[in-house]
Amino acid sequence: MLPDYEIIRNESPQSKRSPWLELIFSLLIIQTMLFLLPSASGAAEAIPADAIHVRIVANSNTQEDQEMKSLIQEEIQPILVEALATAKSAEELENQLSSLTNEMTNRAGKITKKMIQIQVVDALIPPKKDGSIFYSQNVQKALVVTIGEGKGDNWWCALFPKVCYRDEEPKEEPVKFWTWEWIKNKFWS
Repeated sequence: MLPDYEIIRNESPQSKRSPWLELIFSLLIIQTMLFLLPSASGAAEAIPADAIHVRIVANSNTQEDQEMKSLIQEEIQPILVEALATAKSAEELENQLSSLTNEMTNRAGKITKKMIQIQVVDALIPPKKDGSIFYSQNVQKALVVTIGEGKGDNWWCALFPKVCYRDEEPKEEPVKFWTWEWIKNKFWS
């Protein structure tokens, strides 16, 4: 038989936190930190305030006018890329684009007989989603190319940084699981 000994009981209830509450609280803190860090949320890739946008507005929403808009965009793209490559600041890029409007008008005029109007102005840029980044509607400095009456949907991008002319998208590597790779190397290699 066990020897008798005195059992002391604590009559006051202990305040013990539930492990589940600690886990939930930790996850909330981590989620808040991820939300507040701009580089983790993709905000670091956003277009800076001094960017110059390119906006091409089609004559109408017909298929023909939308295709014409794409052709004009492809035709003036080399001029924009060259101006972007030589410019060292947003102001210098704006001056170059202003001086190149005649050349861009001539190139776009080869594609269509409709009136082409190209100007560098403060323009209302409509909202756009680019991957995980959403750009809200805003008035920005822009090179606006208006085809005909300019009542169709538009295409826009931003210069400085190069959002329009990205390098080739990196190819995604297949997902590898460390444990499966370890098992394969251990037993099948």
